[in-house]
Amino acid sequence: MHGPSGIPIGRYIWSPVLRLPIRLFLKIKLVDVAYLPKTGAGIVYYNHIHWLDPVLISAKMPRYTVPLAKIETSRWPVVGKLMSWYHVIFITRGAVDREALKATWDVLAQGHVCTISPEGTRSHDLRLQRAKEGLAFVAKQAPDAWLIPCAVQGTPAFSWSLRAIFHHPVVTLRFGPPFKLSWPARPDREVLRAMTDEAMVQLAQLLPPEMRGDYEDADPGQHKWIAFLEARR
Repeated sequence: MHGPSGIPIGRYIWSPVLRLPIRLFLKIKLVDVAYLPKTGAGIVYYNHIHWLDPVLISAKMPRYTVPLAKIETSRWPVVGKLMSWYHVIFITRGAVDREALKATWDVLAQGHVCTISPEGTRSHDLRLQRAKEGLAFVAKQAPDAWLIPCAVQGTPAFSWSLRAIFHHPVVTLRFGPPFKLSWPARPDREVLRAMTDEAMVQLAQLLPPEMRGDYEDADPGQHKWIAFLEARR
């Protein structure tokens, strides 16, 4: 069931429920969230270091945002059902999941925002891994959508302990300037690869050097396929 704006009723019900444990166990620091465009379809992409990453981004974004999550989470007791009601797109990793892709493109077609992990899996050493071409592939079906990087730090410190309630580990969500991809007439896989890498370099620059991983030596000033929507700060 959806509300008048196309947002599922479950989101209105479960958002306050989600915000409560976030306030209890974590302190969220938003940096440069003003970069987020107030209108238009968009893709927020992030470095994946904890299962909480997409949950926190969606909960703290000032716009309705639909995260993509691995399909295994849909089978978690209780949590999986809550995620379905909240509206999460479950995707099968390592395969072309057409149903999940269509659901993602539908969200973008409605002018909303999707949250995507381009790496495709969690980084256990906190360093950026080379992304899959899926980020550009998703954006290809919504060529007018903007993209914005979100660098996540601190989520591995989360725990359900009483200590967390009293000490509140700090999680930082740092946003970068929005941009659009400049599409050629017939983008092939090599172009999608280059677009994705250029986008990931922008994400890497929001992270400390020790977390930039495969993108630590890339030059953020060298880009062919991305066009910023506003002057970078």
